[in-house]
Amino acid sequence: MNAIIPWLNSLTEVFDYPLGWLLWLPRDISLLLFAFGTGLAMTLARKGVTNQQLLHRCAADLRRLKQLRAEAMSKGDKQAVARVRSTVGQIKGIQLTADLRVLAVVLIPVALLAIWAGERFDYIPPTIGEPIVIRAHFSASSIGKLTHILPTPELGLVSPPIQAVRSDSQSPSTGVAEWTIRPPEPGDFQITFRHQGESAVHPLRVGQMTYLAPQQQQQGERCSHTEVDLKRYHPLGLDLGGRWIGLPPWMIAYLILTLVLVPVIKRVLHIA
Repeated sequence: MNAIIPWLNSLTEVFDYPLGWLLWLPRDISLLLFAFGTGLAMTLARKGVTNQQLLHRCAADLRRLKQLRAEAMSKGDKQAVARVRSTVGQIKGIQLTADLRVLAVVLIPVALLAIWAGERFDYIPPTIGEPIVIRAHFSASSIGKLTHILPTPELGLVSPPIQAVRSDSQSPSTGVAEWTIRPPEPGDFQITFRHQGESAVHPLRVGQMTYLAPQQQQQGERCSHTEVDLKRYHPLGLDLGGRWIGLPPWMIAYLILTLVLVPVIKRVLHIA
């Protein structure tokens, strides 16, 4: 996992060059434009890798076959209905082959775009002066013992720097300590935790268009990981059922927007 993180960070930074301007817009608008761009790219790829004349004929034939099927059903002609169904199946097989060819071409680029969006849209970047909760998670042997955070001026520490490790209500077999900070200036900071002779460092970015990963795995024997409690991005303020589906809210909205926009773009550009 640790070997993958630098690769993801590099990929995200590369995609920031063509896509980073989206982050300066209101998040709902940037997500809409991102979905539109994805839909447009998929539609143009479809035009480039498929036989458009053949697909347009398929669409026209399906419309005509729908009429013939309705006529045959009104007359009670079961053989004619069966023939129409067979022909429809053959035509849809041609369309499916074209769809699979498009999918093979766009799968990797769309996956890379989704990785970038996951690193940029999942949370709301913390702002200057906003109270931010940070936590350090420990093994059960640390419960009841003291830990502290290194109080530096740029963090704007609100809580007492020394805290007792308590049992984690989410995972009673582990310990947790938390602090609240209110950074007064923008920048990239290093949050340093001390506990039983060990140190852990968590990077934090404040007052910028991007955020750093809110969870950080630690290598110490007692401190397992640290986290910054960033706000999740909810399109239009809606949860969209992410807790049950298992996807972040932005991705659900992104998938819905893309599925809605692709047929519209195809119709506007006359692409089958």
